[in-house]
Amino acid sequence: MNYLGAYLGCLLISAVAQASLVSNSNDSLVLLTKTLDAIEFALNFFHQEHPNLNLDAVIGTRMVEGQFKVLLRKLKAHPSQNAQISAPMVSRIERLQRIAGLVSDEALPYIATFTPKYYNEIGPIIQEGFWEMAYPSRDFDPDVPVWRYEEGESLMEQRSDDCLAEFFGTGKKSKEHCKISDDCWDFMTSPGYNSYSLSHQIFYFEIGRQFGCYSQMLVKNVRNHQKPIKDLQEQFCKNMLNEAIVIAKNGFPQRKQDLFMEQAALCGILGYREFFTSDWLEPILSWQDEVFGCYRGELVFESEVKLRDGVRSRRKREERPLDHGCLCHRTTVALAALGQYVRYITEYLQLLSSPAL
Repeated sequence: MNYLGAYLGCLLISAVAQASLVSNSNDSLVLLTKTLDAIEFALNFFHQEHPNLNLDAVIGTRMVEGQFKVLLRKLKAHPSQNAQISAPMVSRIERLQRIAGLVSDEALPYIATFTPKYYNEIGPIIQEGFWEMAYPSRDFDPDVPVWRYEEGESLMEQRSDDCLAEFFGTGKKSKEHCKISDDCWDFMTSPGYNSYSLSHQIFYFEIGRQFGCYSQMLVKNVRNHQKPIKDLQEQFCKNMLNEAIVIAKNGFPQRKQDLFMEQAALCGILGYREFFTSDWLEPILSWQDEVFGCYRGELVFESEVKLRDGVRSRRKREERPLDHGCLCHRTTVALAALGQYVRYITEYLQLLSSPAL
């Protein structure tokens, strides 16, 4: 795979192993431009559709806004490493960060009006600044175990949402922030999940920590004699990567594209750069509608989503079809994933500019 975010110091140690990297800065700049074009196109589509966006759509636009703020701080903190990244390119990232924030702000009153219960329960995750997470880039420990991949979901989305509400004090049982039940902790940190169930676990860790519940999470973690939270996140993302590789090897089936992009978005935020390759970026770019800027695909109905035990699982965050056959959730996970690609390509270009190399 072409590791866009791999540190160039590794090239000096293992030139052969890294030979599949994008060959030069020009190729990387072309990919960066194409990725920013795709983000701008999708944001413009969401801007036009903002009265029709659901809460999940704004998670994606807030991710772009927050992650671009983090990226811009890094770019401005190390100007000597920005020789490969022009001032107009930095200005463009700033502009897209502002547009992502504008789209989010525009959609909020509609979401609060049309889905008030859902908004009140987990609305904090779509407020400005929530997704300004700054995890360092890293590679997976090769010794992290990967469990056997198994089709089917392990959890119902409503239960996942109920557990998120415990962080915010908006659940049925308690109005106290960060009051985590044993049931939720056990359910949301158990190994062996795949697909969206696994991505919900990563989501759970990220949201709990960002909202300020880390000390309570740590107490649960220690009392249950689990691996450290950082190690749990790494294991979950390593298994996500394994599933992403399976999806890629199978030719990116349309019904898996949404999940594939969600995996890159969530684990990319945590710094795991092995999700980011030019071989995977090009297909994501190709899935974008050339006329409207959205992402289309086969609509998965609630009745088709099953748990591993065969029970039907109602997905509250099922796709919302928009005009022209566009899909709300698929477009927002594409935005979130492409935002992470911008991070890793610019990181790669910064390292190309490092005077030590």
